[in-house]
Amino acid sequence: LARSVTTKPKGRELDMLLTAGERITMSLLAMALAERGVKARSFTGSQVGIHTDESHNEARILFVKGHRLRETIDAGEIPIVAGFQGVSAEGKEVTTLGRGGSDTTAVALTKFLGADSCELYKTVKGLCTADPHLFPKATCLERISYEELVELSDYGARVLHPRAAALAMRYKVPLEVRSSLAPEKRGTKVGDFKELEDRFVRAVTQQKGLVRFTVKDVPKNPTVMTQAVARLADAGVHILSYSHGHPQAEAFDLAFIVSKEDAALTEKILNAFRKETGAARLSVMKQISEVSLVGPGAGQDAHITRRAFEVLRAENVHIEAFATSQLKLTFFLRARSLKRAIARLLEEFNLMVRSK
Repeated sequence: LARSVTTKPKGRELDMLLTAGERITMSLLAMALAERGVKARSFTGSQVGIHTDESHNEARILFVKGHRLRETIDAGEIPIVAGFQGVSAEGKEVTTLGRGGSDTTAVALTKFLGADSCELYKTVKGLCTADPHLFPKATCLERISYEELVELSDYGARVLHPRAAALAMRYKVPLEVRSSLAPEKRGTKVGDFKELEDRFVRAVTQQKGLVRFTVKDVPKNPTVMTQAVARLADAGVHILSYSHGHPQAEAFDLAFIVSKEDAALTEKILNAFRKETGAARLSVMKQISEVSLVGPGAGQDAHITRRAFEVLRAENVHIEAFATSQLKLTFFLRARSLKRAIARLLEEFNLMVRSK
């Protein structure tokens, strides 16, 4: 709608427009509840004291005052709070929290109120071992740790926003992800669960639309690798994978994998870097995907690593790069191999409903 009147809408005005939908919905819900004899009151984010930084479209919550929220609850009424929005602490301007900001609002209010838990209702039955829209036989997880949730949210799972996951982990807010289509059914509980000495794969997550950049034949220089990484980091590029040839060789390659959103900026920076260093050329490979095995110790268990590599090799899946962390084993591969790779990994690690 905004782009029908301007090609570059200002952040402030865009926030004013984006919050309109939530205001309409919350007031209609309050009216519908009142019609049924239920006392309810609607509030915008600013009215309940959700104070953010000064950023528009991607604001971050600084603190919650919330006295009107408590007053409403104490009066026996149901507060209906518009998610995804707040007010800047200094400028008193309407701000929005970015994509998935309603999840972040819910977690922040749960923390402020000291509530027992936060229930998030989604169009899926809970957190699953893989995307249930692509893999209908993926099983629903009964529970998951905060750390695993952050890994899943950061690397492809779209059920819960990464900032909401990180906020829940920081303040140990108990969560439950449930289905809005079957609200009576239990979903996935998220908490401070520890799996003592156990290592296994809990779920498989994916991310599409990645781009691999390779700076070919970079002349030998002790600081050249640091320079390339520093320039990308200073520009705000999120580097998903970084690898290099032997730096003691006369010339070596530097390879980076980034999201498609960061691709144009990365190409500009690395082209300038190539010219300055005298590297041979910049190679660009699009249609790269990421598949990650997430679970307690999944990235540190040799048996899990071996099984995953053997499965992908048997399927003739070429691995462009891989990375490990305590909770995650990640493979980067060509997009055309993604679905086949995930299906076989789900089968290998018993993460699908078995046919009877």
